[in-house]
Amino acid sequence: MFSKTRIASAIIMIVAVLVIALLDNFFINFILFGILLFLAFNEAKAMFKTKYASVFLALGVFIIAVILDKPFYVGLAGVILILGYLVYKKSDNLNELMPYIYPTLPILMLYQVLSYEGMFVLFWLIAIVVACDSGAYFIGKLIGERAFSPTSPNKTLEGVVGGIVCAGILGTIIGTFEFSVVKSIYISLVVAIFAVIGDLLESYFKRQAGIKDSGNLIPGHGGILDRIDAIMIAAFAMAALV
Repeated sequence: MFSKTRIASAIIMIVAVLVIALLDNFFINFILFGILLFLAFNEAKAMFKTKYASVFLALGVFIIAVILDKPFYVGLAGVILILGYLVYKKSDNLNELMPYIYPTLPILMLYQVLSYEGMFVLFWLIAIVVACDSGAYFIGKLIGERAFSPTSPNKTLEGVVGGIVCAGILGTIIGTFEFSVVKSIYISLVVAIFAVIGDLLESYFKRQAGIKDSGNLIPGHGGILDRIDAIMIAAFAMAALV
């Protein structure tokens, strides 16, 4: 009923996140985010079927964004410049812009959460999303009956609601180490809702591309984008509410 491979991979990823959070080293974080962007961007290129989008241009924007300590805003300015170039060249395929929008901008927002709010808030964000995803998976498998969305037919309404409740509970427990109970509750719930949206967005893109997974790097989970889709979009909610 439950995928042992998926569960084993999830445990390994959770341990890795805990180690990285405990180390909380600028250079390690910088390198890991660079690798994350490199892998996710290349998956997006394949998913959106782009030919000319350059991962090295995206990495260049990331480096400038880190130096100026305005990750999302520098990334947004970069997207506008690339859009301007495509329009100037009268390109007949603005789809080439998509990998710069997704996942580049959400990953930059994720880095901004780390840079502005610190490792605790980033860890809190990841914990909320993991609780939401895991809760939805297990509860959906156990009692799920009603389909949640045609965009992601494997998800059930019971699973999604259960995932949000799990995220609210764990998120509130962790959040109260730094914030009030009330703030911890509403941030956890809103972040969980954004996580569901992020998961649906990735499912939508994959359906449009006619693929099941964005990649096969992570056993039982698919690609990098399959694993961080919800975290990337939930980062916008966390940045707005903390």
